Amino acid sequence: MICAISGSTPEEPVISTKTGNVYEKRLIEKYIDTNGKEPTTGEPLGLSDLITVKIGKTVKPRPTTATSIPSMLQLFQNEWDSLMLETYTLKQQHETVRQELAHSMYQYDAACRVIARLVKERDAARSALANARNIVQQQPQQQQQQQTNNNSNKDVEMSSSTSSEDNLLDSTIYKRIAEKSEELIKTRKERTHQGLPDPDTIKQFKVSAKVETDCQIKSLEVNSQDNNLIAMGGVNGNVYVYSREADEISTAIKGSGSPVNKVLFAPNNTLVSAGSDAVIRVVKGGESPSKKAYTQYKACYQFSLKASVTDISLHVLGDYVISSSLDKSLNMYDIVNGTLLTSFGQSQQLGYTSVAFHPDGMFFAAGTQNGVVKIFDLKSKVNNFNFQGLSTAVNCISFSENGYYLTAADNNTVKLFDLRKAATKNSPDIQTITLDNQQIKSIDFDYSSQYLGVASSNQINLYSCKSKQKPPISHIHSIDSDCLDFKWARPNSNFFVTSSSSNNIVNIFSN
Repeated sequence: MICAISGSTPEEPVISTKTGNVYEKRLIEKYIDTNGKEPTTGEPLGLSDLITVKIGKTVKPRPTTATSIPSMLQLFQNEWDSLMLETYTLKQQHETVRQELAHSMYQYDAACRVIARLVKERDAARSALANARNIVQQQPQQQQQQQTNNNSNKDVEMSSSTSSEDNLLDSTIYKRIAEKSEELIKTRKERTHQGLPDPDTIKQFKVSAKVETDCQIKSLEVNSQDNNLIAMGGVNGNVYVYSREADEISTAIKGSGSPVNKVLFAPNNTLVSAGSDAVIRVVKGGESPSKKAYTQYKACYQFSLKASVTDISLHVLGDYVISSSLDKSLNMYDIVNGTLLTSFGQSQQLGYTSVAFHPDGMFFAAGTQNGVVKIFDLKSKVNNFNFQGLSTAVNCISFSENGYYLTAADNNTVKLFDLRKAATKNSPDIQTITLDNQQIKSIDFDYSSQYLGVASSNQINLYSCKSKQKPPISHIHSIDSDCLDFKWARPNSNFFVTSSSSNNIVNIFSN
């Protein structure tokens, strides 16, 4: 008989009535007291389930190895060798565990250091961005006092112009803008870009559709609420709306005959266009019961200026636009109520060639004919910063959606400015891209701020943008195609559109 627990012959054997297994009595009693179960099957087992087996007690003979002194010495030697081998094995296992523990501790320490560094960089970036958003509050009183002193020495005509510029934005409107800005700052931290194509996918983009029109298209806009719709402003003054789903131009809005320099989609089925005829037009569309698309448009408002309107930009609220004009004015309009809210920068000696709202909506950038990018605050209307480096007129401006970067371009140079450095001693001009033998027509950051498109007279250049990379922008792909305008689809960047400078075609690029 062999004990099922110890594997040796029991001195007081007992049998389990439930399994028939033999156990050493003292061992099974301890096991039942501790676990209350049968060791081999796990069934409930009590002391009453054990039956004592009576066996004859005999004296166990000594093993042959213990019958003489030399044999016992050999037995002790074998036991000692086994003990030493076991001790050596335990030492090896102990050393392995120590090494694994040390490695884990190093990994934990390195992870803590990386997390601490990233938290520090995040806090620094937030602080710098907050300084850039609130650049107005750095020197507003001093600049306004200086402006007041200058105005006192000017003639009546200039004073009249300046007083118009001093007409600050209505406090109710500014409150809406500030609340929207705070909301965007909070949600931007949690924003993810699912479905965004990677650089390898971007490289595979090719012409997937062509749209033929009756004139060259100077301005493009993809509806961010419905990527199926693309607005096109023609050199003949007309504005077209193309439906990708129906593969047709669903409507054409007749203009004055002068080229449309910029066209925008606004909320509530609204289109805003600006032309060389010095007029900004706001039209509102309705839905066709049959096509369920923008097919019926009615003119709502017109804003007339003294010279060509070079650019317009839609505020993130969707109710306001800012315009730039060669008449040296920057005007902010309410396109819902059809009113002029205020004007900026009227003391400028040269005309404005481009304009763009910051994604947070608290300030905007305007490009001039002499290559300077001016930053204006909406609240105080002060020109807080000037970004220089371009040699000719600023043709186009684009902000990254994360609010960190501003890109501006003249005929053959693209400048990247870091807004977080605007209020510091460091130069915000962090990168320059020069395109030789190319005339830049359009630049556009995508919604994720990870891709930048630069369209020229004979090539489309696509770049990736990574804030932790130095320099942030790196080239990923070029496409031979002549362009007048370039726009990403928002928010997924799954396609982009370009208009041709050599024929009456709009190309849609996708994978």
